[in-house]
Amino acid sequence: MITCPHCGSQNPDYYTQCPNCGTSLAGSRPQPQQTNGYVHPAYMEQPVTSIGHWFLWYLLISFLPLIGAIVMYASVKDPSAKNFAKLMIIMYIIAIVLCLLIIALAISAGIFASY
Repeated sequence: MITCPHCGSQNPDYYTQCPNCGTSLAGSRPQPQQTNGYVHPAYMEQPVTSIGHWFLWYLLISFLPLIGAIVMYASVKDPSAKNFAKLMIIMYIIAIVLCLLIIALAISAGIFASY
Protein backbone atom coordinates (compact mmCIF):
# COMPACT_ATOMS: atom_id res chain seq x y z
CA MET A 1 0.00 0.00 0.00
CA ILE A 2 1.14 3.53 -0.78
CA THR A 3 0.38 6.35 1.64
CA CYS A 4 -0.53 9.63 -0.04
CA PRO A 5 1.95 12.35 1.01
CA HIS A 6 -0.78 15.02 0.83
CA CYS A 7 -3.88 13.54 2.54
CA GLY A 8 -2.44 10.38 4.16
CA SER A 9 -4.92 7.93 2.60
CA GLN A 10 -3.86 4.36 1.86
CA ASN A 11 -3.83 3.41 -1.84
CA PRO A 12 -2.95 0.17 -3.69
CA ASP A 13 0.60 -0.06 -5.04
CA TYR A 14 -0.52 0.20 -8.67
CA TYR A 15 -2.28 3.59 -8.22
CA THR A 16 -0.44 6.48 -9.83
CA GLN A 17 -2.69 9.18 -8.39
CA CYS A 18 -4.55 9.52 -5.08
CA PRO A 19 -8.32 9.18 -5.69
CA ASN A 20 -9.05 11.45 -2.69
CA CYS A 21 -6.96 14.51 -3.46
CA GLY A 22 -5.42 13.88 -6.91
CA THR A 23 -1.79 14.04 -5.74
CA SER A 24 0.72 12.05 -7.81
CA LEU A 25 1.92 8.95 -5.96
CA ALA A 26 4.99 8.38 -8.15
CA GLY A 27 7.42 9.92 -5.64
CA SER A 28 6.03 8.04 -2.64
CA ARG A 29 6.23 4.59 -4.25
CA PRO A 30 8.43 2.28 -2.16
CA GLN A 31 11.42 0.77 -3.90
CA PRO A 32 11.38 -2.98 -4.54
CA GLN A 33 13.36 -5.07 -2.13
CA GLN A 34 15.61 -7.40 -4.08
CA THR A 35 17.23 -10.41 -2.50
CA ASN A 36 19.28 -12.61 -4.81
CA GLY A 37 17.32 -11.39 -7.86
CA TYR A 38 13.91 -12.02 -6.24
CA VAL A 39 11.37 -9.18 -6.24
CA HIS A 40 8.44 -9.45 -3.84
CA PRO A 41 5.11 -9.80 -5.76
CA ALA A 42 3.69 -6.70 -4.06
CA TYR A 43 6.28 -4.60 -5.93
CA MET A 44 5.72 -6.13 -9.34
CA GLU A 45 4.12 -3.92 -11.96
CA GLN A 46 0.35 -4.43 -12.11
CA PRO A 47 -1.07 -5.16 -15.58
CA VAL A 48 -3.31 -2.54 -17.14
CA THR A 49 -5.93 -3.22 -19.81
CA SER A 50 -5.53 -0.91 -22.80
CA ILE A 51 -8.38 0.97 -24.49
CA GLY A 52 -8.25 -1.39 -27.45
CA HIS A 53 -8.56 -4.43 -25.21
CA TRP A 54 -11.46 -2.84 -23.31
CA PHE A 55 -13.19 -2.27 -26.66
CA LEU A 56 -12.71 -5.90 -27.70
CA TRP A 57 -13.92 -7.18 -24.32
CA TYR A 58 -16.96 -4.90 -24.57
CA LEU A 59 -17.78 -6.30 -28.03
CA LEU A 60 -17.45 -9.87 -26.76
CA ILE A 61 -19.68 -9.16 -23.76
CA SER A 62 -22.22 -7.40 -26.00
CA PHE A 63 -22.62 -10.35 -28.36
CA LEU A 64 -22.13 -13.23 -25.91
CA PRO A 65 -23.19 -11.69 -22.59
CA LEU A 66 -22.70 -14.30 -19.87
CA ILE A 67 -20.11 -16.41 -21.72
CA GLY A 68 -18.09 -13.31 -22.67
CA ALA A 69 -18.04 -12.07 -19.07
CA ILE A 70 -16.90 -15.49 -17.81
CA VAL A 71 -14.14 -15.66 -20.44
CA MET A 72 -13.05 -12.13 -19.57
CA TYR A 73 -12.91 -12.92 -15.84
CA ALA A 74 -10.86 -16.04 -16.46
CA SER A 75 -8.31 -14.48 -18.81
CA VAL A 76 -7.53 -10.92 -17.65
CA LYS A 77 -4.95 -9.98 -15.04
CA ASP A 78 -5.95 -6.33 -14.55
CA PRO A 79 -7.85 -6.02 -11.21
CA SER A 80 -10.28 -3.42 -12.58
CA ALA A 81 -11.12 -5.60 -15.59
CA LYS A 82 -11.65 -8.60 -13.29
CA ASN A 83 -14.01 -6.53 -11.12
CA PHE A 84 -15.92 -5.39 -14.20
CA ALA A 85 -16.27 -9.00 -15.37
CA LYS A 86 -17.50 -10.06 -11.90
CA LEU A 87 -20.07 -7.28 -11.93
CA MET A 88 -21.30 -8.27 -15.39
CA ILE A 89 -21.63 -11.95 -14.39
CA ILE A 90 -23.66 -11.01 -11.31
CA MET A 91 -25.90 -8.64 -13.29
CA TYR A 92 -26.55 -11.21 -16.04
CA ILE A 93 -27.44 -13.88 -13.49
CA ILE A 94 -29.85 -11.49 -11.75
CA ALA A 95 -31.42 -10.59 -15.12
CA ILE A 96 -31.87 -14.27 -16.03
CA VAL A 97 -33.47 -15.07 -12.68
CA LEU A 98 -35.84 -12.10 -12.96
CA CYS A 99 -36.85 -13.07 -16.52
CA LEU A 100 -37.56 -16.64 -15.43
CA LEU A 101 -39.57 -15.36 -12.48
CA ILE A 102 -41.67 -13.08 -14.72
CA ILE A 103 -42.29 -15.92 -17.19
CA ALA A 104 -43.32 -18.26 -14.36
CA LEU A 105 -45.72 -15.65 -12.97
CA ALA A 106 -47.18 -15.03 -16.43
CA ILE A 107 -47.72 -18.75 -17.00
CA SER A 108 -49.37 -19.18 -13.59
CA ALA A 109 -51.66 -16.21 -14.26
CA GLY A 110 -52.76 -17.79 -17.56
CA ILE A 111 -51.46 -15.02 -19.80
CA PHE A 112 -50.08 -17.56 -22.29
CA ALA A 113 -53.25 -19.69 -22.35
CA SER A 114 -54.52 -20.52 -25.82
CA TYR A 115 -58.04 -19.51 -26.82
